[in-house]
Amino acid sequence: MTKLIQPRYRTIFREDEERAELAVLFWKEIAKALKDADAVTAANAARADRYVRARVEYECLYPIAAQEGPVKEGPNGGDVFNFNWSACEKLNDRLLKLEKAMFGEATAKPVEKKAPVRSAPSDEFLGPDNGLRQ
Repeated sequence: MTKLIQPRYRTIFREDEERAELAVLFWKEIAKALKDADAVTAANAARADRYVRARVEYECLYPIAAQEGPVKEGPNGGDVFNFNWSACEKLNDRLLKLEKAMFGEATAKPVEKKAPVRSAPSDEFLGPDNGLRQ
């Protein structure tokens, strides 16, 4: 069984203590989820690290992007696309792909087929096409 060893996020994010703390928190959260799902593998350990790093960036960038909105005023006074917003969208997509890779995709149960309509005792007298059954 593969062990989940937390990367050294305090060293990785040494310039920003808040990000380091978020990374440690997210690592504990994802490690617990992998253990609970019995999905601890070497590949998922690497995915979990990438997930944590992307999620830290997302959580720190999203408040800025949300405040600015998807379109902002450009340097010449016109509207321009907000690259912070775009980065959040891309990070969100990356997080979803990593989650699917680690845990699979939840699927709804298929709808059960209805049992075929059986003949009723009254069909002997009324006939099978009495208009009440389909």
